[in-house]
Amino acid sequence: MPRKAVALVAAVAILLAVCADTTIADASVGSETTSAPAEVDDTYALDYTGGNAGPADEALEPVVIGYINQEGSVPSFPEATVGIEAAVRYVNEELGGAGGHPVELAKCIVQSEEDGQRCGTEMANNDDVRFVIVGQLAVGGAVIYSILEDKKPVLIGSVSGTDDLFAADAYSFTAGGPGVIAAMAIFIGTGLSDVDQVAVVFADNPGGRGATEGFLQPLLEANGIDDVTLVPVADTATAPDLVAAIQAAGGLEADVLVPFVTLPGCIAAYDALQSLGIDPIVVATGLCFGQAMTEHLTDLGSDDQVPDGWYFGDFGESMFVPNEESGMATAIEVLQEYEGPDVEYTGFASALFANLLTSVRFINQIGVDNLTSDAMREAITSFEGPMMTIAGPMECGFSGTFPSLCGQRAGISQYVDGEWVLTAEHDEAIDVSTALGGT
Repeated sequence: MPRKAVALVAAVAILLAVCADTTIADASVGSETTSAPAEVDDTYALDYTGGNAGPADEALEPVVIGYINQEGSVPSFPEATVGIEAAVRYVNEELGGAGGHPVELAKCIVQSEEDGQRCGTEMANNDDVRFVIVGQLAVGGAVIYSILEDKKPVLIGSVSGTDDLFAADAYSFTAGGPGVIAAMAIFIGTGLSDVDQVAVVFADNPGGRGATEGFLQPLLEANGIDDVTLVPVADTATAPDLVAAIQAAGGLEADVLVPFVTLPGCIAAYDALQSLGIDPIVVATGLCFGQAMTEHLTDLGSDDQVPDGWYFGDFGESMFVPNEESGMATAIEVLQEYEGPDVEYTGFASALFANLLTSVRFINQIGVDNLTSDAMREAITSFEGPMMTIAGPMECGFSGTFPSLCGQRAGISQYVDGEWVLTAEHDEAIDVSTALGGT
C-alpha cells in the first residue's frame, strides 16, 4: 500500500477512536411513542425525498432496509441508531413512507470481529433486504463488505477506518476523516494570514503518528507551511503533560496549534493553554467538541459551548448553525422533537438520519416495484448531490486510492464570543478531492 494511503488510513483510524469519546452512553434516548409535532416544517424533507405528506399506508408491504451498527461494546455508537430510527419514524409518520410503503429496519448489531460474519451473512440471505446501511464499525467491517460485495450495495454513514475506505460496493457520501484533516491543512496554509510556524501535539499511537507524519505535515508543507513541529502525547495525557508537549512543539512561539488528540486530550490542551497563558490560533478536528468539553467549561465557570476562538473541521455543514437549505435544520429539529432536546447529534445521529432519508429518496425515484440491489447501486453511484447535511457535489469513485468515497468537500467553522462563525462552510466548503487521491 502506498505511504500516502497508509497515512490516510491512520488518520481515519484515530478519528474513529476520538469518535468513541463523543458518543452518548445509551441509545434509549427519548420516547418510543412521541410523534413529530406540527411545528416541524416538513417542506425540505418532502422535497428532498420526493415523498407525500402524511403517514405511510400500513396495509402495504414494508420496504425493508438492512442496518448494521456497533453497539454495546467498546467503542460503541448507539447514537447512530438513535438517528436512523428517528428517521424511519419520521418517514413513516410524516413523509408518506417509501413509495407509500412503511419502512422497516432489519437490524444486526456488531460487538466483536466474529459478529461481522454473522451480520454480513444475515443481510446477504435476507431476500427482503435490497441494500444495507452501516452506522459505525470498529470491528467486523472487512468481512461484512466482502460478503455483500456485488450482491447488495452498502451505504456507509461516515468512513471510519481501513475496512470502510477500501470496501468495494460500499459508498460514503462524506469525505471522511481524511477529508477533515485535509481541509484543516489547506485552511491553515491558505485561509489564515501570516502563518509561519505550526505546533502539533498528537496522540502517540500508530493512527496519530501516521496521520500527522504521513498526511497532515506533508499537506501543510504543500500549502506553504514548512516550520511544523510534531510532538506525541499519551492517550492518557493530562494538562501538565500537554503543557510540556506544547512547549516542546514550539507552542509558545507558534502561530497555530493543532491538537490531534481524543476529546479528553482536547480538554487537557485547553487547560494547558490556560496554564501557559498563551493564545495561539487553535485548529482542531470537529471531534474536540462534545458534551464533555461543554461540561468542563461549565465547571470552570464559562458559558461557552467550546473553547473561545478555536476553529473546527467538519463536513461543511454546521450542526451549530443549521440551515434549512442543507437539511441540517430539519435533521436536528426532528431528532430533538423525537428524542428530546439533549439528544447527542454531534456524534453520528444526524449522519444516519440523512442516510436514511437519502435512501428513501432513491427508493421513491426507482419505485418500490422496481427496487432491486442493482437499481439501488445505480442510484447511489450516479448521485451527484447535494446530499442532506453534507456540503458539495458527490462523485462516487472520484478517488483513485479509496473506492468508497463520494464526498469531496469538508469545512471549517469557528466559535467566537459565544457564536459560531461559518468560516468555510456550505458553498465555501473546501475542495479536498485532490488531497484524497482525485485527479
